[in-house]
Amino acid sequence: MKSQKKEKARILRITDDEYDRYYQSLREKITDTDTRLAMLQEAEDNYYVTAKYLLELTNRAYDLFVSSEAEERRQLMKLVLRNLKLDNKKLVFEAQKPFDTLLKCNDSKLWLPRLDSNQEPSP
Repeated sequence: MKSQKKEKARILRITDDEYDRYYQSLREKITDTDTRLAMLQEAEDNYYVTAKYLLELTNRAYDLFVSSEAEERRQLMKLVLRNLKLDNKKLVFEAQKPFDTLLKCNDSKLWLPRLDSNQEPSP
Protein backbone atom coordinates (compact mmCIF):
# COMPACT_ATOMS: atom_id res chain seq x y z
CA MET A 1 0.00 0.00 0.00
CA LYS A 2 2.80 2.41 0.91
CA SER A 3 4.54 1.69 -2.39
CA GLN A 4 1.38 2.64 -4.31
CA LYS A 5 1.23 6.01 -2.50
CA LYS A 6 4.90 6.63 -3.22
CA GLU A 7 4.34 5.68 -6.86
CA LYS A 8 1.38 8.11 -7.16
CA ALA A 9 3.35 10.87 -5.46
CA ARG A 10 6.28 10.29 -7.80
CA ILE A 11 4.00 10.37 -10.86
CA LEU A 12 2.29 13.62 -9.81
CA ARG A 13 5.55 15.52 -9.33
CA ILE A 14 6.99 17.53 -12.18
CA THR A 15 10.51 18.65 -12.69
CA ASP A 16 11.59 22.27 -12.72
CA ASP A 17 12.10 22.01 -16.50
CA GLU A 18 8.59 20.65 -16.99
CA TYR A 19 7.19 23.44 -14.84
CA ASP A 20 9.14 26.07 -16.79
CA ARG A 21 7.89 24.67 -20.11
CA TYR A 22 4.32 24.55 -18.84
CA TYR A 23 4.58 28.09 -17.46
CA GLN A 24 6.09 29.39 -20.73
CA SER A 25 3.34 27.67 -22.73
CA LEU A 26 0.70 29.20 -20.48
CA ARG A 27 2.24 32.70 -20.81
CA GLU A 28 2.25 32.32 -24.62
CA LYS A 29 -1.41 31.29 -24.57
CA ILE A 30 -2.27 34.30 -22.39
CA THR A 31 -0.36 36.63 -24.72
CA ASP A 32 -2.10 35.13 -27.75
CA THR A 33 -5.50 35.46 -26.08
CA ASP A 34 -4.79 39.08 -25.11
CA THR A 35 -3.76 39.84 -28.71
CA ARG A 36 -6.92 38.24 -30.11
CA LEU A 37 -9.06 40.09 -27.57
CA ALA A 38 -7.47 43.41 -28.55
CA MET A 39 -8.12 42.65 -32.23
CA LEU A 40 -11.76 41.82 -31.50
CA GLN A 41 -12.15 45.00 -29.46
CA GLU A 42 -10.68 47.05 -32.30
CA ALA A 43 -13.00 45.36 -34.80
CA GLU A 44 -15.98 46.13 -32.57
CA ASP A 45 -14.89 49.76 -32.20
CA ASN A 46 -14.43 50.04 -35.99
CA TYR A 47 -17.88 48.54 -36.53
CA TYR A 48 -19.52 51.23 -34.41
CA VAL A 49 -17.47 54.01 -36.00
CA THR A 50 -18.42 52.70 -39.45
CA ALA A 51 -22.09 52.41 -38.51
CA LYS A 52 -22.07 55.92 -37.08
CA TYR A 53 -20.32 57.28 -40.18
CA LEU A 54 -22.80 55.49 -42.44
CA LEU A 55 -25.78 56.96 -40.58
CA GLU A 56 -24.25 60.45 -40.65
CA LEU A 57 -23.57 60.09 -44.37
CA THR A 58 -27.13 58.90 -44.94
CA ASN A 59 -28.54 61.86 -43.01
CA ARG A 60 -26.47 64.28 -45.12
CA ALA A 61 -26.92 62.45 -48.44
CA TYR A 62 -29.35 64.91 -49.97
CA ASP A 63 -27.25 67.97 -49.07
CA LEU A 64 -24.10 66.25 -50.31
CA PHE A 65 -25.78 65.31 -53.57
CA VAL A 66 -27.25 68.76 -54.24
CA SER A 67 -24.01 70.58 -53.47
CA SER A 68 -21.84 68.22 -55.55
CA GLU A 69 -20.53 68.47 -59.08
CA ALA A 70 -21.82 66.06 -61.75
CA GLU A 71 -18.90 63.60 -61.36
CA GLU A 72 -19.30 63.52 -57.58
CA ARG A 73 -23.04 62.89 -58.03
CA ARG A 74 -22.26 59.95 -60.29
CA GLN A 75 -19.90 58.56 -57.66
CA LEU A 76 -22.49 58.96 -54.91
CA MET A 77 -25.14 57.26 -57.03
CA LYS A 78 -22.74 54.43 -57.87
CA LEU A 79 -21.91 54.03 -54.16
CA VAL A 80 -25.54 53.85 -53.08
CA LEU A 81 -27.52 52.53 -56.08
CA ARG A 82 -27.32 49.75 -58.65
CA ASN A 83 -29.38 48.57 -61.61
CA LEU A 84 -30.64 52.04 -62.44
CA LYS A 85 -33.45 52.07 -65.01
CA LEU A 86 -35.75 54.76 -66.30
CA ASP A 87 -39.33 53.49 -66.56
CA ASN A 88 -41.74 56.09 -68.02
CA LYS A 89 -39.99 59.04 -66.39
CA LYS A 90 -39.65 57.13 -63.13
CA LEU A 91 -36.24 56.09 -61.85
CA VAL A 92 -36.19 52.46 -60.73
CA PHE A 93 -33.21 51.22 -58.72
CA GLU A 94 -31.87 48.75 -56.20
CA ALA A 95 -29.81 49.94 -53.27
CA GLN A 96 -26.30 48.66 -52.63
CA LYS A 97 -25.54 47.03 -49.30
CA PRO A 98 -25.76 48.33 -46.55
CA PHE A 99 -28.04 51.06 -47.90
CA ASP A 100 -30.62 48.44 -48.87
CA THR A 101 -31.07 47.60 -45.20
CA LEU A 102 -31.61 51.25 -44.35
CA LEU A 103 -34.30 51.53 -47.02
CA LYS A 104 -36.02 48.38 -45.79
CA CYS A 105 -36.01 49.73 -42.24
CA ASN A 106 -37.36 53.06 -43.46
CA ASP A 107 -40.37 51.27 -44.99
CA SER A 108 -40.87 49.16 -41.88
CA LYS A 109 -43.13 49.70 -38.93
CA LEU A 110 -40.34 48.36 -36.71
CA TRP A 111 -39.09 51.84 -35.84
CA LEU A 112 -40.59 52.66 -32.48
CA PRO A 113 -40.01 55.58 -30.17
CA ARG A 114 -37.19 54.88 -27.78
CA LEU A 115 -38.38 53.98 -24.31
CA ASP A 116 -36.31 55.07 -21.36
CA SER A 117 -36.01 53.40 -17.99
CA ASN A 118 -38.61 55.72 -16.47
CA GLN A 119 -41.95 54.57 -17.86
CA GLU A 120 -43.98 57.19 -16.03
CA PRO A 121 -45.80 59.81 -18.12
CA SER A 122 -43.86 63.01 -18.65
CA PRO A 123 -45.22 66.15 -16.96
